[in-house]
Amino acid sequence: MEEMPICKKIKSILKLLTEMIIVVLTSYTIYLSLTSGIEFKTTYAVTTILINSLLLLLRIALLLKKNEVLKTLSKLSAFRNGLQNKSQIPLRKYAILASCLTLLLPLVMVISSTVELLINIDKFSSIYLHADQNSTWDRKLCLALFMASFSTVYMMHYIAFPGLVIVLLSFVYLTFVKTFQQHLEAMRLRLLERFSKDEISKSLAIFTAVKNIHLNIEKSMQLFSFLAYVLIFSNILQMISGIVTSFMSNKGMGNFIITSTTLGFIIIWFIALTLCGAQVEKTEVFLRNMSQDIITKNFGDEIDGHKNLVYMNLFNACADFELRFTGCGMFVVDKKLFLPVTGIMVTYGVLFATEVSKI
Repeated sequence: MEEMPICKKIKSILKLLTEMIIVVLTSYTIYLSLTSGIEFKTTYAVTTILINSLLLLLRIALLLKKNEVLKTLSKLSAFRNGLQNKSQIPLRKYAILASCLTLLLPLVMVISSTVELLINIDKFSSIYLHADQNSTWDRKLCLALFMASFSTVYMMHYIAFPGLVIVLLSFVYLTFVKTFQQHLEAMRLRLLERFSKDEISKSLAIFTAVKNIHLNIEKSMQLFSFLAYVLIFSNILQMISGIVTSFMSNKGMGNFIITSTTLGFIIIWFIALTLCGAQVEKTEVFLRNMSQDIITKNFGDEIDGHKNLVYMNLFNACADFELRFTGCGMFVVDKKLFLPVTGIMVTYGVLFATEVSKI
């Protein structure tokens, strides 16, 4: 019985050490980017430092807000369990599938780069080991093992980690919206069937719980949303700067393929995250239609003053109900975000291309 808590403590300590090691490595990468003598194009160097800094902030924020995130997930689960006739929502299965795909793509890229390294082992050993083709296979295999390990850490840090954060955000947004919609559907049926003081009280209690859960989601997740969108913007700028400055072509097709794949991967999650956050707008439409149905159903009957007052309280609660997911309050996560983000990308792309061509 005493071994289980010890195992949990060891696991938590190992997880914390792993996160701290990655944080230190990221900090060291930023330091090397600032102090190394390697020649980088200015725009590419700036975006690289910015991406590393954002990933560092994202990891630190996740470490600091881990308890808040777990508390939010627990409240979402309790809110879900409060449904009397809950139908199965396969969001958890979709989230697991998306997480597996997020981890699978970097692994495929690591395997392909390792195979390429083994095929051209003599070429890479002459570059990194400053050795000739007669070097021992032990040194070459050590180099291959080191490069494979480095590629794994790189892919998991730069691709898998942001993808998993976006999967978490999308899962939380969709779970909240779908669960609230199910509560509203059950509430609508009850109020149309029996418009009473008890049903009104239950409805207002659900609205209060929804507001509290939404507030918890905003407090625990809005920083992650903000950093995720800025990270997407930085990756696109890096890609644009690499293309217009011909920096990626000078570094070979391998780096270009990795950067292009990373860009496409993050754009997919950007679209998914935005669409998931925009789903909350459907609840407001449902609320308006529900209140209209209740008015049509109950104002045809003789309603006493007290019942009318209770109904007005319900109507005001519905009318004032506004839910939005934001990125630190600076922008709203909805479909309207596509247009300004696309405009900014095109504008900065043109500016990069025109300014670099003058140099």
